[in-house]
Amino acid sequence: MEDKETGRVISIKDRYAIVSMERNEACKKCGACSHGHKTEEMILEVDNICNASVGDIVKIDLAYSDFLRAAFIMYGIPLIMLFIGFFAGYYGCVILEYSNIREPMGILGAFLFMTISFSWIHFKESKWKKQNYRPAAVEIIEK
Repeated sequence: MEDKETGRVISIKDRYAIVSMERNEACKKCGACSHGHKTEEMILEVDNICNASVGDIVKIDLAYSDFLRAAFIMYGIPLIMLFIGFFAGYYGCVILEYSNIREPMGILGAFLFMTISFSWIHFKESKWKKQNYRPAAVEIIEK
């Protein structure tokens, strides 16, 4: 699977380049970046590894493995903890023979565990920000 796209640098901010890209088919279906807008253009802030200037067309390395890791941290861990919390609350009541409050305790456990996971993610955020979860402009294709 090719993990490189191209885009035009529209501005430079510190060590980052702001790049305008055309949405590929997968992006068009997702829509997470557009915040509800149905445009063909996607704006990304990328690491400017190739020292591109405004107007340059650059190759963007989307680093899917890092992106998937970041997506798992933000969505997968809380989802897993939601299920664990539900089953802990539900089956905890079964074991303690409180059969009339199994479902409410399962729901309470689910939200409690999910909240703990978000708190843990927030606590670890400064460590993870040091890792490379940002796409990078790796090559200037056209000046």
